[in-house]
Amino acid sequence: MHEYYTLEDYRQYWKVELKIFEPDFAMLPTELLVQIFQFLSVADRTAASFSCWRWYEASKYLRFAQMKCLHLIGIEFDDFKAPVANLLKSPHFFPVIKLTSVKLNSVSKFWPLFGPFIREITFEKCMIWRERIISVFKYTPNLHTARFVECDLLRDDLFKNWKYFDNGLVNVYFPGIRHLSLTKNNVTQLQFNVLIDMMPDLTEVNFSSCFRNIGAAEKTKILNCILTFIQQRQNYLKSLNLSGVAVDDLFLRGVVIARGLHLEMLCFTYLEKMPRKEPAIIDLLRQHKHMHTLDLSQSTGITDYCVDQIVGYMPGLVILKLNGCCGISDYGIQQIFKLHMLETVDLSSCRFSRRAIIEGTAHSNKENIRSLSLELSSPLDDECIIKIVLSFRNLLKLSLRGSASCMTDCALQHLFLHLPNLLYLNIERSTKLTDAGFTGIDLPQKTFAIWDIEETFSIDRLKRLRTLTVSGCYKITDFTLRYAFRFMELKELNISRCPQISKQGIEKLVTNCPALEYLDLSECPNINDSCIELVSMYLKRLSTLKLTNCALITEDSLKFLSHHCQNLKYLYVRGCLKLPSDIMERLSKITTLRQVYKS
Repeated sequence: MHEYYTLEDYRQYWKVELKIFEPDFAMLPTELLVQIFQFLSVADRTAASFSCWRWYEASKYLRFAQMKCLHLIGIEFDDFKAPVANLLKSPHFFPVIKLTSVKLNSVSKFWPLFGPFIREITFEKCMIWRERIISVFKYTPNLHTARFVECDLLRDDLFKNWKYFDNGLVNVYFPGIRHLSLTKNNVTQLQFNVLIDMMPDLTEVNFSSCFRNIGAAEKTKILNCILTFIQQRQNYLKSLNLSGVAVDDLFLRGVVIARGLHLEMLCFTYLEKMPRKEPAIIDLLRQHKHMHTLDLSQSTGITDYCVDQIVGYMPGLVILKLNGCCGISDYGIQQIFKLHMLETVDLSSCRFSRRAIIEGTAHSNKENIRSLSLELSSPLDDECIIKIVLSFRNLLKLSLRGSASCMTDCALQHLFLHLPNLLYLNIERSTKLTDAGFTGIDLPQKTFAIWDIEETFSIDRLKRLRTLTVSGCYKITDFTLRYAFRFMELKELNISRCPQISKQGIEKLVTNCPALEYLDLSECPNINDSCIELVSMYLKRLSTLKLTNCALITEDSLKFLSHHCQNLKYLYVRGCLKLPSDIMERLSKITTLRQVYKS
């Protein structure tokens, strides 16, 4: 007897066979999953951990756990109130902690329980005094980084009169702390000395943007304290950050005197005219030959002569930022590119011509440059941009913000062709760009043409893009969003001040860019409640949404956000005049919501 099989029998057979050999990614070895997860961002890794139990276990690998930050905002640190009461029951440890506008209590079980695991702690906009600092730090023996950002350090008498034995303490030194940051603080001499004395083994200090709201006399005293600290710790310091703090030649001369100082990172602002006789700035640049990071942003006193010293005495420099150094000419810009170890270059707001870039790139190490910022650089044109993208094929970050005259559709097409690995692109206020440049459709001249082959390129060629800013490119329409914006890994998108964007474009955007966490639609007059409904329904990871001056937004948008957008943290609705005043109450169901910025 012969058996005959119908077509349906064969179909069922192959379905079974295919199901047998279908790969089961959930059963991959944990070691292999950990290796794969290393290529994911923290948000992607967290999302993947909800897929199955094995992926969850892989996401809790020690190295991944150390990358996460416990961020508490606007709470009272009370053991009997949420969220601290819930954290006390947690089986996980928290190596990185950030406290923003948090009221610290004198006693808490949290610090003895989790303190041994804490490596970094940041206090932002908190009221801090000596007793509370010590009550926290004494339980964190492995702490190596302490940051105080915009903190009110209260009165000097609270620092001065505190007695060592009030809490049974004798030793108030914390030798494990290596990094101290006092960013955006106006500390007094006493407060500065107290904090420094508590940390005898510091190697990295950050005083950036400090002393802005104090008088000249008080500022001079604080700078003298810092100078004394540098001279006393000269054999240990490796990083000194005074970014945004204007220092003079006299201060730099004190730094030069510290012969044991061998910095690897240095940031400061030098505004005065360089003296003709024995300028300390030159001696300083010659002294630190092992520097890998140098930031002289907004230093109007930096000249071509200074650049010559940097190039000649710092051959291993990796990061160089000269943002706003308008004293550097074309010659200096050309010399900068002779540093063959450079990976990050910031020449924003500098005064140079297109010739400086074209000739400078000819002498550079084209393989090393990863990040280039040329913001507010008007002399750039098509030829200059094309020269850049042809020279630096390994660029991961490119910022041309505010360079309205340079970026055209032709230059943009070459950027898409030659820089497919870009992670960050900022072309804000490039007002000449059109849909044709972004999509490659209906271009008057083809980007690539040889014999009978002609080809154009779309922005979706940048598959790895994480951050994109096209704010102020007012010629962009829904056509670009519909046919070119396809980014599965895009995290941040800024398309504010684009008046021709409407629901048709948003409809495609939210389905083609599902991983968006930050979206700025400010000052887009056609954004309405229907657009917000689409955004809230499809962008499940959205944490920051900006809708400033979107006049069509009404209370219906709040209903959509409250119902669908359960990961939202920050909402900007200034200028949305149709919204009610009780926005926070209407969004109370969003447990993750931290702040609403409204008019």
